[in-house]
Amino acid sequence: MLQKKIRRSLTVRIFLITALLLLGAGAITFGLIAWAAPSTYTAVLNDDLAGQVNALAKKLADTAMEDCGPVLDAFLRDCSADVILAGPDRELINTKPQSAVWSAYEESVTVTMSEQATITTEVVFSDQPDVYTLYVTPRLKAENLAVRAMMQMAPWLLLTLLLFSLLGASFYSRYITRPIVRLSAIAGKMAELDFGWACEEKRQDEIGYLGKSLNQMAGKLSSALRELRASNEALRGEMEREREWDRQRTAFFSAASHELKTPVTILKGQLSGMLDGIGVYQDKEKYLARSLQVTGRMENLIQEILTVSRAEAQDRARIQEEVNLSEAVKRQLELDADLIFQRKLSVTADLKPDLIVQGTSSMLEKAIGNLLSNAALYSPKGEEIRIWSGFQEGCPAFTIENTGVHIGTEALPHLFEAFYREEQSRSRRTGGSGLGLYLVRVILERQGAKCRIENTADGVRASVCFEKISI
Repeated sequence: MLQKKIRRSLTVRIFLITALLLLGAGAITFGLIAWAAPSTYTAVLNDDLAGQVNALAKKLADTAMEDCGPVLDAFLRDCSADVILAGPDRELINTKPQSAVWSAYEESVTVTMSEQATITTEVVFSDQPDVYTLYVTPRLKAENLAVRAMMQMAPWLLLTLLLFSLLGASFYSRYITRPIVRLSAIAGKMAELDFGWACEEKRQDEIGYLGKSLNQMAGKLSSALRELRASNEALRGEMEREREWDRQRTAFFSAASHELKTPVTILKGQLSGMLDGIGVYQDKEKYLARSLQVTGRMENLIQEILTVSRAEAQDRARIQEEVNLSEAVKRQLELDADLIFQRKLSVTADLKPDLIVQGTSSMLEKAIGNLLSNAALYSPKGEEIRIWSGFQEGCPAFTIENTGVHIGTEALPHLFEAFYREEQSRSRRTGGSGLGLYLVRVILERQGAKCRIENTADGVRASVCFEKISI
């Protein structure tokens, strides 16, 4: 468990490494001091003692041999060293009168040159022609006591060093790894595509620069991700629309084939009956006229299908024509004047002049004509058709309302479907193909407009609203 934590935590690794380094450095320092203290102490003591010995030699040069005892006693007290005076024949000289200190040293000192760092110097006395040798050996008891004291303090020193190392390693590891841990957490959020954060490192070093770079990168990635999501949504929408168009095309051609199958079957039966002279079909003039009528219905249906096909194939991006909507409505009113007169309908028009929309004139007039003819065909005689054009919520729009009739609630959502009829009998009565409103929807969608049909208190109203354009 501990090894796993050490491998996974940078803070723990830095803490342990720092603590070990501090402990090792302290232990090495203490060991070097303990090892070097005796030799360093001896070297310093010998240097000081050498200077004092030179001063002693100069002082003895001005002193008679018999008066050198007090001088040597004073030197012994001041320098903490052992002194031996030897004559030319290397024999010890007993200086008289001799003090107690000097006698004690003379009796106890048996130091050899190999045992201590002895300083040897030649001295002369003022009353002696011979040259004497003075041996001065420093006492090392003080040095040994210092080393012993250090060794006794070693456990406490090591404990202090351990505490200092742990505290220092803890502070150092936290100071070093805290920004790294924060940056690591930020990197983890970035890996999860979470950019709702900000690195607040205020440092001026490389870590602070890294934090600023992460902020910049997060901003750019967030913007790129938003654009990518928007593009994906747009692409998904385009794909959904394409699938819907494919579905509608499939349904349209399936319905178209079904609609064509009926008149073709009728026409085939009539022609076969006339060719074989069977029963009522012997009256060829009568059934040839009926066959011509069926052929006309088929022709109209095919024309409607071709119009739908052209409308669906139209590329809206290429439509750059400006169309006067009010004038287009007026032209369709003139074209349908005979039908309106035959149906004994009245027309009320409130058209805003110079109402401009973007689109294709021929296609828009076809859609307006279908809406107007529907209003005329499905209104009872003597009713009214109300036409209005203007602006709705800042967008160009027009409405066509026919009174005296209503559409079933269940039929309203299906009116713009291909070949849908609220009542099948209407097909026989009006000769409609069932493609009129479907064609209106296709044309208006290609022109950037929307159409809806709703029941009103007086009848049925078709409303068309276009996109805003710059005039």
